[in-house]
Amino acid sequence: MTKTQIFKNTIPVMMGYVPLGFAFGIYGVSSGLPIWVMGLTCLFVFAGSVEFVLVAFIITKASLIDTFIIAFLLNFRHFFYTMSLLDEIKTLKNRYYFIYALTDETFALLRSRHKNPNENTNLLFNMTAVLNQIYWVSGVLSGAIFGSILDTDFSGIEFTLVALFAILTYEMFKFERNYRVLSVGFACAFMGLFIFSDRYFLFGSLICAMAILLIFRRYF
Repeated sequence: MTKTQIFKNTIPVMMGYVPLGFAFGIYGVSSGLPIWVMGLTCLFVFAGSVEFVLVAFIITKASLIDTFIIAFLLNFRHFFYTMSLLDEIKTLKNRYYFIYALTDETFALLRSRHKNPNENTNLLFNMTAVLNQIYWVSGVLSGAIFGSILDTDFSGIEFTLVALFAILTYEMFKFERNYRVLSVGFACAFMGLFIFSDRYFLFGSLICAMAILLIFRRYF
């Protein structure tokens, strides 16, 4: 796969990351954080859901322990992403950067691709990750600059993250129409609303869904 093809494949992510990053940049500066803090956050954290939560933690002066626990729980799903791509990750020259930069959207792109035995895996994986991070950083910095200039109430703008996950789920379902897996996901998420607290909802729902899929894998 050529560099041009890789770029074209990441355009859907760019269309999501730039406006979402823009929204996050606005959210951060409207919460009182300076532009340079937003820039460092998107460079060194690079985890959309955690970055939104991190802003709230900074504002409320949460402890480092609470921050670590929530970040771990929110990103626990990346353990499954890495395991799914483990054989290919082992062949990468810049595997440590890729592991750091592996996001939901990067994983979705790489898993849904049509594999070519002659493809340059190192180029494909790392260039995809680099481009996606560039899109995110560009969006965040643009939003932070814009938000610092415009004096407007931006409450509710963090919902853009939920919208992005909804679109990604729909796109992956179009590629592989597995109604049983989709039903399990919805059921676990719905039941999780009543079983788990807000703090452990994502972690608990993911564990339940994975346990069901592993125990009853022959049905899926």
